[in-house]
Amino acid sequence: MEINASQPLHWLIIEDALRDQKGHWFEYITTFRRGLQALGDEVTILADKEAQSFILEHLKAIPILPHSIWHRMSDGANPLIRYLRLPIHAWQTVKAIKQFLTQKDPYDVIFVPTVLVHHLLGWTWIIKRYLPQTQTRVILFFPNAPVSYDVATGNYNWTNSLTTRLLKFLLKTLTSEVQQGRVILGAETYPMQKVLTQLSGLPFTYFPHPVEPFITNFYQESPPGKLVMGSYGAARHEKGNDILYQGISKFNALNPNSNTEFILQCLEGFEAEKALLSHDVNVNWLTNYFQPGEYPRYLEKTNVMLLPYRISSYRLRVSRVVIEAMINGIIVIATDGTTLADQAAEFGALVRCKNEDPVSVAEAINYAINHYQDLINQCQLNISRVQFHFSVKYFRNCFLTKIN
Repeated sequence: MEINASQPLHWLIIEDALRDQKGHWFEYITTFRRGLQALGDEVTILADKEAQSFILEHLKAIPILPHSIWHRMSDGANPLIRYLRLPIHAWQTVKAIKQFLTQKDPYDVIFVPTVLVHHLLGWTWIIKRYLPQTQTRVILFFPNAPVSYDVATGNYNWTNSLTTRLLKFLLKTLTSEVQQGRVILGAETYPMQKVLTQLSGLPFTYFPHPVEPFITNFYQESPPGKLVMGSYGAARHEKGNDILYQGISKFNALNPNSNTEFILQCLEGFEAEKALLSHDVNVNWLTNYFQPGEYPRYLEKTNVMLLPYRISSYRLRVSRVVIEAMINGIIVIATDGTTLADQAAEFGALVRCKNEDPVSVAEAINYAINHYQDLINQCQLNISRVQFHFSVKYFRNCFLTKIN
């Protein structure tokens, strides 16, 4: 059954990792809520049962979901505990969603932004047991997947684990629902969409990762007096923060008189690498989460975004930060071979650096300085296209095109 594109839709967004400021879930779902409501749709949001008050107040979220396994992935629990969490989390999710849905009229769309295997176990149960009599469409998003890459052959394969086997089985179980268009399997990058379609044998659909522009007057005709380069968000190994700090140290050593300011957000860790920059007066550290409205102010004064993310983690995955940079007309330095570089090359202005190579990062910084005007002109040429592509409106259009 088709959905009338001209009629308002009622969305139910369900995210158990929506609890605090860790990750990008708050910003991501805020973007959806605001964008969908601007298009005339209704939005209901379910969050972690212990979500912080600012999430409940800002998003009007309903806190009923079990604790996210994402928040516990690195807690050092033994393998038995980790495996037991999967069925427990699935069962708790089923109970919470069942109780909620029985008290409400059917939704047009249920959107689950984060689906890992423990989510899929519960959602297969819900889709098979509680949604067959409704016209509700379910979008299941896979931000990451248990696949490995063979450097020699260039091929991707499923990893060999019990949870991967369960994931493959559950995807196969949903074949009829996917073929009927009742369940849409989504991915946020073209490489992820292609790999999951190939490995699963089911059609995964590309959807953009929506981000709202923060800056309305970004374009600068000539380099400012001080070029500002930024790295924002919690520092992590997969994001190459150690490589970045070493690269900046090498750049500063070769360019002691450079009029470039580096603003680096690092909440914890990387003490050895940070020490390399301890005497560099052009480095400013941010050691806390941004307060409401603070991040846009930093973006507004940032000319270049520094993103030397590791290929091992971002060969397929999306990064919200690179999209935030592109839609706000900010030049991007990103690792060649990552989805960040792919997207910045297509939609923004990219300077490539090599994977896990501090010297290459230093060279990329120098290139961005020397070619600033050409790069910012490229941002200007792409700004309208990138802002539309990574919009809630385009996401909604992709959904309607898929089901109709």
